[in-house]
Amino acid sequence: MTKLVRDYMKIGVPTCARETTLDEVARIMTREGCDAIIVMDEYGACGVVSQTNLVRAFSRNYELMTAEDVMSEQIVGISPESSLTAAANMMEYENVHQLFIMHEHPGPSRPSAVITMRQLVRAMAGLEPEKPTEMMKKQKA
Repeated sequence: MTKLVRDYMKIGVPTCARETTLDEVARIMTREGCDAIIVMDEYGACGVVSQTNLVRAFSRNYELMTAEDVMSEQIVGISPESSLTAAANMMEYENVHQLFIMHEHPGPSRPSAVITMRQLVRAMAGLEPEKPTEMMKKQKA
């Protein structure tokens, strides 16, 4: 049986505004236990700030920088009906560690879920998807 993105994706994606300071972005990532957050503006999702973006900004006076200063404008998305193999191939091709599942409705674009390398490794190990309660326990630890 083919494993699908929907079986391993994490529902809910943290977001921030363009003007959010990088130290606040780091706090959100830490609190939410995530590797990246979506940057939102009045039109919807406009970029992604990843841990890689934060590390690159570390030696550049990050205290004075905002999400807009370091975000990638490319949000790589995938369908929840896609296979995990397709997700792995897309991550490799796009050189990203996570793919976003976006709400499919009229209006501003908003993220609804994310699949990360961590979930793909879990599937590779033959483990079941993490339950929300397991993820919450890890975030509190």
